[in-house]
Amino acid sequence: MKKNPTQMQIGERISQLEESLRAMQAELAILRSQKLVNALLEADGPVPRENQTVVRAAGGLTIKGSRLTLFAIMDEIREGNSLKNVRDLYELTDEEMLDVLDYIHLHKADVEKEYQSALKSAEENRKYWDEKNQEQLGRIYVQRDVVRAKLHELREQYHTDRKS
Repeated sequence: MKKNPTQMQIGERISQLEESLRAMQAELAILRSQKLVNALLEADGPVPRENQTVVRAAGGLTIKGSRLTLFAIMDEIREGNSLKNVRDLYELTDEEMLDVLDYIHLHKADVEKEYQSALKSAEENRKYWDEKNQEQLGRIYVQRDVVRAKLHELREQYHTDRKS
């Protein structure tokens, strides 16, 4: 670059550098995700590391120090989100994401059974509240009709009084 570049040249160079930086960050994220996937694919059997991330809480399997469940992560992955996106969405470190995936891989049958149980429970809960809300909506609609009838009556009375 020249010794005394113009403002326009400086702006163009900044734009070029920012674009290069974005491209490198995107490539880095892809490479990190690929490294994570490769580590899982190469692992045949137990991974020789202690899992510091996944803990059992009252609400099920969660990420240590948070209320984030493994089931939420599994939902995101099953919906087709990339591991990088899931990691970024929940602000997990690479280590935490690897621990989660390791745990799911090593305890697949138990995790899947618990996941299906949680889905069933959530569906039953949703149905219960749908029914409760329908009852409440029914009462609200009756009240709405009574209020509308009263308003209609008052309007008629108002117009009658104005004509007199």
